[in-house]
Amino acid sequence: MMKKGLSVIMAAALLTSGTVFAAGAVEKDTVRVTVSNDRFAAKDGAPWEGQLLDKEVALQAGDSMESVIERAITESGYAFTVSQYGYISSVNSLAEYAANGSGGWMAMLNNWFTSSGTPDYTLENGGLQAGDEITMVYSCAWGADVGGIYGDFNTALSASFSVDSSSATELAPAFSPSEHTYTLWLTQAEDELTVRASAENKNYQTRFYKNGYTPELEGSDYRGGRNIPVKDGNVLTVGVGNPAWPSMNSFDGTAEESVYTFNIKKAVTGDLNFSGSPDIEDVTLLQRALAEFSELTPAQAAIADADGDGVVKINDCTAMQRMLAEKTAS
Repeated sequence: MMKKGLSVIMAAALLTSGTVFAAGAVEKDTVRVTVSNDRFAAKDGAPWEGQLLDKEVALQAGDSMESVIERAITESGYAFTVSQYGYISSVNSLAEYAANGSGGWMAMLNNWFTSSGTPDYTLENGGLQAGDEITMVYSCAWGADVGGIYGDFNTALSASFSVDSSSATELAPAFSPSEHTYTLWLTQAEDELTVRASAENKNYQTRFYKNGYTPELEGSDYRGGRNIPVKDGNVLTVGVGNPAWPSMNSFDGTAEESVYTFNIKKAVTGDLNFSGSPDIEDVTLLQRALAEFSELTPAQAAIADADGDGVVKINDCTAMQRMLAEKTAS
């Protein structure tokens, strides 16, 4: 993180090593860098607002989180300045303290406000890896207005949780930070997931594991929740704020981690309510959708072709009813 410390303790924390080693397949030797200001409005005096850049940056030997950020800015045609303490103090003329005495630039690595300065996260030590996402944001409140709250021990996942995949999937129940157990239904036999998740308090890390929660083993997680191959029977576990992981909040005490479990199951053709097997409610759901009283989700549409002709139509309702009759008879 490149920003002005809250106190002498904060300044010391910026110099403390918090390097994270984590594994997971990546497909390109780049990192994504975004820079934005959503807190200091132009009408209030900011030289610019909104997203300044969103750029894929090719990695080079000797890179650190700091050098990648600086290269992304300069390659996009913007200027930056570095303070005497070594952190970025201005981007494209938007400087620390421009909004108020609590204003400045902060950096996240995979949705986490790092517990150490950005020069500490390097390719050499594994703190920076291909495929990482680096986010620079302007804060007007020492991070509290952009999700990094010091002294707060909330380790729940943010409600912005989502799953990206190459095919349609369905999460049941719908995600809520207070619910910790889910079923993730696949519409294909195998898939590859990217999980978009961060802690509500981004001073805490979020890590992703498959078929076993092993936070004590550095490198056993899927870095940033990316490229996770899954199939029926797998279990995805998401941990947030484990006490052994580095956090900017560590100097205030120890948080109790939160753990979320996602059981992976292959959806059955015709099981539109994802109950585990087709039933009369599934027929009704399809009938209503075909009559345009409601819409199927992408995952429902992917498994609604009960007669297998490649088109979802009224004949599939008949095929589902036949399946239910045969099930009852057996």
